[in-house]
Amino acid sequence: MLRIYADGVIAYDSRLPDYELLDLKVVTGLNKGGTAEFTMPPGHPAYGMFTSYKTQVLVYRDDELLFRGRALYPSDDFYNRRTITCEGERCFLRDGVMRPYIYQDDPAAIFTDIISLYNAQVEETKQFLVGTVDVTDPNDYVRLESESAEQVLDTIDKLVERVGGYIVFTTNAEGRRVINWYEATGYRSSQVIEFGENLLDFSRSQSSDLATVIIPYGAQNEETGERVTIESVNDGLDFIQDTDAVALRGVISKPVYWDDVTEPANLLRKAQQYLATSKMLITSLELSALDLSVLDKSIDTFQVGDTIRVKSKPHNVDDDFQLRERTYDLLDPSQDKVVLGKDGSM
Repeated sequence: MLRIYADGVIAYDSRLPDYELLDLKVVTGLNKGGTAEFTMPPGHPAYGMFTSYKTQVLVYRDDELLFRGRALYPSDDFYNRRTITCEGERCFLRDGVMRPYIYQDDPAAIFTDIISLYNAQVEETKQFLVGTVDVTDPNDYVRLESESAEQVLDTIDKLVERVGGYIVFTTNAEGRRVINWYEATGYRSSQVIEFGENLLDFSRSQSSDLATVIIPYGAQNEETGERVTIESVNDGLDFIQDTDAVALRGVISKPVYWDDVTEPANLLRKAQQYLATSKMLITSLELSALDLSVLDKSIDTFQVGDTIRVKSKPHNVDDDFQLRERTYDLLDPSQDKVVLGKDGSM
């Protein structure tokens, strides 16, 4: 059963013939706003129901909320078939503005204050409660600043880029929307994507902002203008390298700045963590795969962030990957697509 609500009013129900849709797709992704798009024939009961940037849209499959967001704009074709494009609720954070700011605090405190400032600027229907925040920083101290105003979403993105983790939206027992900041998404799906079973199409690519040598710089001394380096705790060297990666790919150097790190030992630790991932190539799989839970409710479904086993002998793949993006074709599940990724050491 599929349903769409527009500001709480039914706009589509797969059980009602008068509400037929010609197309219905939802895209969700890690740390992305997500989209929904559906096409109505002329005469559809919800044809004129959507106000751009205001109408809130919910898409359900059975009792599972697949998408929450707002309608952006309609577009009509030659036959007056109307397509409504929507953006996910993460994009609501664009509607608040951060005035110039300086934060010097732990990540959870900064995140909570940003959301509080955002909530004070927007309508209640776009507000979020702060839920679980379990990200950590080695210093438990982050410096985040901007001399100019910016959208709240930009500030959140900068904070997540600095510290890591994933922004995830949930609903509490009272029906309020909750914004969480998780350090990791640790759920492992028991459903396997396997050649000959539910794998329909396959493509593989590799990419990375590759570096085998890191030259880290910390906070800047306001009097001298010099930055903290790691020389005093790294045998007089201002860089670190991965010997195996250099042997394989050569010297690929990259300077990295952490404006909030004031201690050389902490800067060295940050650089080591950064190098552990920057030396890696990211393997991405784009698959067409049938989610068997659509056919059998006892089977574990796929969720963005899940760890999923992929097995395909013809492609020489038998490994765990993280589901990073999912496209639901709700009227034709055989056209569902998933994008999975894995960081490889070499």
